[in-house]
Amino acid sequence: MRTALRVDLAAIDRDGFKVVEEDGEFLVIPLKSKFRWRDDELHLRSLVLDREGRVVSAGFPKFFNLGENPAHDRALAEAMGRGAVEFPEKLDGSLLVADRVNGAARLRTRGRRVLGEFAPDVEPLVARAYPRLMDFLRADPLLDEHSLLFEFVSPARAVVLRYDDARLHLLGLVSKRTITARWDAATIDHVTHETGVAAAPLHPLPADLDAALAEVRGWRGREGVVARFHDADGTPRMIKVKAEDYLRLHAYRSRLGNGRALKVAWLLDLRDPDDIAPAFARYGLDWEATEFARGDVEPYLARRRAMLEAFEAFCDVVAPWLGERRKTDKRAYVDRVRALMADDARFAEGHWFTVAMKRFDADRDEALLTLDAVLLDEHAPTLRAWRKDPDAEVRAVLSAPVREDDA
Repeated sequence: MRTALRVDLAAIDRDGFKVVEEDGEFLVIPLKSKFRWRDDELHLRSLVLDREGRVVSAGFPKFFNLGENPAHDRALAEAMGRGAVEFPEKLDGSLLVADRVNGAARLRTRGRRVLGEFAPDVEPLVARAYPRLMDFLRADPLLDEHSLLFEFVSPARAVVLRYDDARLHLLGLVSKRTITARWDAATIDHVTHETGVAAAPLHPLPADLDAALAEVRGWRGREGVVARFHDADGTPRMIKVKAEDYLRLHAYRSRLGNGRALKVAWLLDLRDPDDIAPAFARYGLDWEATEFARGDVEPYLARRRAMLEAFEAFCDVVAPWLGERRKTDKRAYVDRVRALMADDARFAEGHWFTVAMKRFDADRDEALLTLDAVLLDEHAPTLRAWRKDPDAEVRAVLSAPVREDDA
């Protein structure tokens, strides 16, 4: 391979980037808090380096959404005027980077130097649907200098949109010497022909920029497009243009994912799946938002029903032991509770002891709060704080700022 780009590992800003050493290689990726990018940092979006800082694997350099970088937006408008922009579909999946490293084919995700948790999904797919891919990576001269980039989509790995089947799409190549993207038709055709991996679909859009943007923004069931072109200096550029419907669905995922839908369900004291839609509608959420949340909320409601049933059964058992709740009665009560926990599998977990102590203190509500905290994987003081103004908490969740995934 011609000399790969060499990156000074010591000069990488650790306040903006994570550098992870593993098996003699260094993965460089941005921290989640990385919002502002200098032009001299764009190549650091996803790199694997050797001990000398030479590039082993390169993802796309950082590229922006339309409206994020005015200089790139102006370059897009100029390229549209020349008729020099093409629009591959922006697929809603996970980026995979393919390389040849020391003669061996390697696939990785953008955030790791290996496939990691994606391996059980990707490796059987490649063996079944793309049996020529790994041989291509091991032998083709393109891999002497380039990383190949693919998008992996699967119904089992849905991000926002759900695809009918698992598949790969070729997105382009990245030079390891310059960390610049490449997507010329001849090379793309060569890779697709040799590997059987289809390229991301190209969409013929109006030559007028405003008309093209309006068409993409009106799409439903698609994420959008990547406008790709070369600017006046010949530098490859890519700009993401998202459909408005996708951004709306993405906002639901961002605001209601990672347990936040359960927080809303708890704050609204939902008890039955039939309560979800009317409760969410009171906060202006439509059917799609409700259905997105339902996937997490319905199992939660079932778990909470079971928890409440167990709580009532527990209270029935310990009620005769409470006596007058005098301090002198507490030692015998504690001993009986410990024996119950040892003998009855329903109450073996440690939080039942806390519940028992709350019941001895005649605080049924705090006992229930202990169980809700376990169910929501939160601390009881956090739930108490939420409960001071449930309506404000719900509105804070549903109006939280949304950052588009850097994908």
